[in-house]
Amino acid sequence: MNAFAPRGYAATTSVEADPRRAEAAILSNLAARMIRAGEVGAAGFPALVAAAHENRKFWQIAAEDLASPENGLPAGLRAQLLSLAMFVERETAHVLAGRRPADALIEINRAVARGLFDQPVT
Repeated sequence: MNAFAPRGYAATTSVEADPRRAEAAILSNLAARMIRAGEVGAAGFPALVAAAHENRKFWQIAAEDLASPENGLPAGLRAQLLSLAMFVERETAHVLAGRRPADALIEINRAVARGLFDQPVT
């Protein structure tokens, strides 16, 4: 099992060579979907809801994997990523209720994707 590979999610992307790159692609795609939905304004809210829901699902699966004793990441990094997953959960509720834009979710996905893309392929 890979260090930050949500089980059942990595298989949904065409990036097969490296699971980290697959995860980065998923996060990037979800960020792009939230951006596109936000650009449309109120008419894009249904698309934003769908993208935010998929984003929440990704982070929930990631959190399960990060909490697993088999996860190979260092404990400190796992704790930081679990903290991000909890923030995503709370922030998504605000976005879905229409109280906040998805900016924080988008930035988290972009930052984590950048970090994953910057890792050497193994």
